[in-house]
Amino acid sequence: MSEAPPDESGSPEPEVLSLFDLDSAALAPPPTSPASETSPASESSAEPEPLPAVAITGATSLAQVAAEDPPPPAPSAAPTPARDQHSPSPSVDEPPVGNLLDGIVGQPLAVDRLRSALESPLPAYLFVGPAGAGLRDAACRFAGELLAATSATPERERRLALADQHPDLLVIDRVGPAMTAQQARDAVRAAAIAPATNERKVIVLCDTDRAGTTAPILLKSVEEPPPSSVFLLLAEEVNRSMETLASRCVRIDFEALSETDLTGLLVDQGIDADRAASSARAAAGSIDRARLLASDDAAAARIETWSALRSSLNGTASTAMVAADTALAAVEQATEPLEARHTAERAEADEQAELYGTNARRGAIDERHRRELRRQQIDELAMGLGVLSAQIRDDAGARKLSPGEAAEALTTVADAAEALRFNANARLALQRLFVRLGRLSIPSLIG
Repeated sequence: MSEAPPDESGSPEPEVLSLFDLDSAALAPPPTSPASETSPASESSAEPEPLPAVAITGATSLAQVAAEDPPPPAPSAAPTPARDQHSPSPSVDEPPVGNLLDGIVGQPLAVDRLRSALESPLPAYLFVGPAGAGLRDAACRFAGELLAATSATPERERRLALADQHPDLLVIDRVGPAMTAQQARDAVRAAAIAPATNERKVIVLCDTDRAGTTAPILLKSVEEPPPSSVFLLLAEEVNRSMETLASRCVRIDFEALSETDLTGLLVDQGIDADRAASSARAAAGSIDRARLLASDDAAAARIETWSALRSSLNGTASTAMVAADTALAAVEQATEPLEARHTAERAEADEQAELYGTNARRGAIDERHRRELRRQQIDELAMGLGVLSAQIRDDAGARKLSPGEAAEALTTVADAAEALRFNANARLALQRLFVRLGRLSIPSLIG
């Protein structure tokens, strides 16, 4: 903690409480007289209505935390001065992070538009792009720059935004398959509360394309938010349920990353060039997927496992069941690097919470991890089905399959991929797929 210097008269300067001060045992200013010893929480004439527990990452307001955990009375000895809320970072030795938009990879058009938006920000923006294109990271970086632009300590704002710990950056992740009406109402209420430390508050709504019938709840606040609030909506596509909501936002489009961009990103992170290139090819434009594959020593072996499955099929249920179990075992193995990363993220969140004195919202983090794990499983299944599709096309090119058989086999694989995308039972979907592939492929291969 940095010490607050006394004024020239020799009496200690009253300290401004910040969110960082709430985990300290010394919250009250140095005592001057019994009459002056008042609780900081009692100095506020009114407290904002506390938000209910929702999937929001970032810190709550000072009044909310003070109401939940009131500070202890001042000790008789001279207290340790509280950390200055304008301290740029916990460690002065850390290099400056610089402009956060520079860290957005492979999206030059989107970054140009975001830089222009910083000159005169509007109330709401809609980021549209495929899963894995880095929309959530880009939103947090843009939010960090919005907050830095109105702060005397821009470096601090950027660091807290990157750490997902800024009290005026609220990232609301959906809970379950779609955004609930309660989550939409919580976002509206959050926008109405004044910023805690900044002139602005930024609210990020993830997966807005899955808002469904709850989108109208957001409409009024997104259309006419309080002057201090900025909405950032994230979506993979603009569907019919959110067309009106999207029309109230400035749209920023993101693209799936190219193999070149992904390879360069992985090489910059210390990955061997050959491994980075092979991981980028299998990632289908997804940053998260590329990173996971690059950190997974068994990725090549899993591809070989999927490649060998068709040769074991003979159209019977027994061989299909064995193939499905083999494929699912490969999927389970693929999740190990992600689970290791989740463990590291939870440890980092706990460390940040202790360092900054904020609530890391572990429940929201755990919920996001569950969604990422499910997406990882779907992505791994999609990769395996892609291997099967490539084999079928190769067999058709080598005349091992007739054009009709190849078309039917490819349709069967596509049907399985669609079923898995909509949360069908993976084992049953794969068993059905392998029975049909065995009946379609083996006769031609043998003949």
